[in-house]
Amino acid sequence: MNDRSLLRRDSIKKSLLEFCYRCAWIGTLTSVALLCAPMVNSPQQERQTAPTAAIAEPTDSRVGVKLRSGDTLGSVLKRVGVAPPSAHAMIEKLRAFLNPRKVRPGDDVAVILRGEDRTLQAMEFVVDDTLVRIKATEQGWLAEQHEIPFEREKEIVRGTIQGSLYESGTEAGLTPQHIFDLAKIFESDIDFFSDFQPGDGFHVIVETLRYADGRRVEGRILAAELEVDNELHDAYYFLDGNGTDGYYNRNGQALRGSFLRAPLSYARSSSPFSATRLHPIFRTVRPHLAIDYAAPTGTPVVSIGRGKVEFIGRRDGYGNVVDVRHSTSYMSRYAHFSRFAANLRKGQWVDAGDVIGFVGQTGHATGPHLHFEFLQGGTKVNFLNLRIPKEQQLSGQNLARFERLREQQEAMLRKGDGKVVNGAANGL
Repeated sequence: MNDRSLLRRDSIKKSLLEFCYRCAWIGTLTSVALLCAPMVNSPQQERQTAPTAAIAEPTDSRVGVKLRSGDTLGSVLKRVGVAPPSAHAMIEKLRAFLNPRKVRPGDDVAVILRGEDRTLQAMEFVVDDTLVRIKATEQGWLAEQHEIPFEREKEIVRGTIQGSLYESGTEAGLTPQHIFDLAKIFESDIDFFSDFQPGDGFHVIVETLRYADGRRVEGRILAAELEVDNELHDAYYFLDGNGTDGYYNRNGQALRGSFLRAPLSYARSSSPFSATRLHPIFRTVRPHLAIDYAAPTGTPVVSIGRGKVEFIGRRDGYGNVVDVRHSTSYMSRYAHFSRFAANLRKGQWVDAGDVIGFVGQTGHATGPHLHFEFLQGGTKVNFLNLRIPKEQQLSGQNLARFERLREQQEAMLRKGDGKVVNGAANGL
């Protein structure tokens, strides 16, 4: 081996030693760096070893939506990003449990959104004692309903009228809706605007539904006793064997009579039924065989009972007038209207409580009021003195069941105090 070959061999050996040394040094540095750096796992290792990692997976969110004026179910779905074809499919699925047309402003809707992309996962509606839910599945939208358990609470509210039933009733614990319901229950027997006097008393059993989801819903009036001018009027709610419900007096007679007590809400009776009245315009004494109700122009006037419109138009003295024929024996007449109810026509049937016109001053009238006449067999009679039999009388097993219920309610009205809880199952 010559000198050139030896030099080349020594050079290669040296280079190899330097390379090995450098590799060892770099490897040592790499090992140190790995030991000093924080440990980072793969997503799979992270789920296995660190279930409480700082960055958690997104979770679904629940958003409450209160429907605004003009909102529909379709507009709400559009607002949360549901395309029209999918929204239509959702609405069709819901029809089995919920009429979309009955969704009203003020109703609450719960919207459940996926945490990852905020897409709609489900919607929930509460309909009385039922939760209606529609949710996304692999097969499409699925609608379902679930009963919400509740308890029925009964509470006795008592009081004495000082000014009006509304003022004294709400002070004692009745709600405005309770007052309205009482007026509807006794509308054939009591005029809530004039019959009550200071010192009259009231005893009412009201029902509240307390749901498992925390809601408290005002229920119906179960029983009531109202003292009016030393006369006791009572009402008891009863569901008969045919599934028909209503209010009955203590004898089992339906409270809803043939006619309402008054045809409008009025400020005062400006002129009573009289055989000798000084006419305010002609200043002569002549019979006033009607009742005049003073009320502001535009006050709605309702038919006192079911009947057929026999006349609608203008008549001398009466101005704008409507006659309603209730039977071959009874007819009611309403005069001095400022205008008639929209689309009211001769020959049309109206029910008790249907608006037929509005208070005015047409014809011979010194101020806005309703001139109301009631004819029996063609003769004008004093409607306030009229006593007409009730429409329905319970009998047989229904009467026996009603009497047992009435005895229980009477005991609560007169002796019970505070609240009574019935139970925790639906339909009690």
